[in-house]
Amino acid sequence: MPDVARGELVRANAPRISVIVRSTNRRSLGEALDSSAAQDYEPLEVIVVGASGADHPMPAERAGAHAVRFAPSSVALSRPRAANAGLDAARGEWITFLDDDDIMLPEHIAGLAAAQRDAGDAKFVYTLARARMADGSTQAWGQPFALIQLYERNFIHLATALFARSLVDAGCRFDPAFDIMQDWDFFLQCAQLTPFHFEPRLTFEWRADAGASGAGGGANQDDARFAEFRDRIYAKWGVQRDALVAQVEPALQDAATRATNGDLDGADAVCRRVLSISQNDPFALNLLAMVQRLRGQLTEARASQEIACAVRPNDASLFYNLAVLCRLQGNLVAARGHCRHALELRGDFTPARRMLAELEDRIAPAMDSDRQASQPT
Repeated sequence: MPDVARGELVRANAPRISVIVRSTNRRSLGEALDSSAAQDYEPLEVIVVGASGADHPMPAERAGAHAVRFAPSSVALSRPRAANAGLDAARGEWITFLDDDDIMLPEHIAGLAAAQRDAGDAKFVYTLARARMADGSTQAWGQPFALIQLYERNFIHLATALFARSLVDAGCRFDPAFDIMQDWDFFLQCAQLTPFHFEPRLTFEWRADAGASGAGGGANQDDARFAEFRDRIYAKWGVQRDALVAQVEPALQDAATRATNGDLDGADAVCRRVLSISQNDPFALNLLAMVQRLRGQLTEARASQEIACAVRPNDASLFYNLAVLCRLQGNLVAARGHCRHALELRGDFTPARRMLAELEDRIAPAMDSDRQASQPT
């Protein structure tokens, strides 16, 4: 079959994706819709929710090749109510969002769809966001998924998430009580029903300091407002978090005891059981890496430890343990980098400071020797 025909067949069988745009009719809406028009994925529909109320104008009927449908409102809608209006209007089997001041790169929706095909039974996939500030600086934002970490903080941008319509049908909605952070609350609802699948694609641009939520950065950062709603999330989800901790902590203590007593197979099995309950639990991964190190499986141990660091990036002890593994592998430069990072996170971390001094003493002479060997004779 020719390539073109095969591509057409894939598109014919591809699930419909709905992109929900909550709009207050800002000037940036046109740019957001232009980025929707540029998407190389079909079938795709764009839902524009008139969140500003009755004065919101009717959008164009199409964004490039893609149909645009308008969900009007006679009154102004809060962020969560506008999101729910979009869910009600969406006809796609899979759904994502786009704020009216952000943009998608042309391959964004196709990339999310590819991630969904890779995701097995997961009904929620997500990627990275590129946070762009008004001064032009950019930074990748996001990380691999860990359920216990999602109870602690949000690391998913709503526009980088693609979720199945079935989650909405099962009751996942945006809670009107959360003027901000309603996306974080929605993610926690979804996490009770499905594993999450992450891929490190970078195809969405978030204007982090352009909004007015107070949960972005720069001019869009309100620490007091952020703390207020963060604590409301903690209060709403505290029972579920505590239940997960109650399941996991005794098992990890059991695994640590088994490892200390030489039962490495038993410790490995317990760690993997914890990971089946608490997806990418960083403490289970850290312990599994220790077990793998004791078995001499340094490559596997480093991979486990790197995931632990990725899902809990502010924990100095995890980076120190990664440095230990790199040193055992003979990669002293990487070990030094991880020690330095551990000290950036916690300046009084004595084990990291001691290892860093040792590594500096070993690396400097080796580099001098290499330089001398490279000099012409």
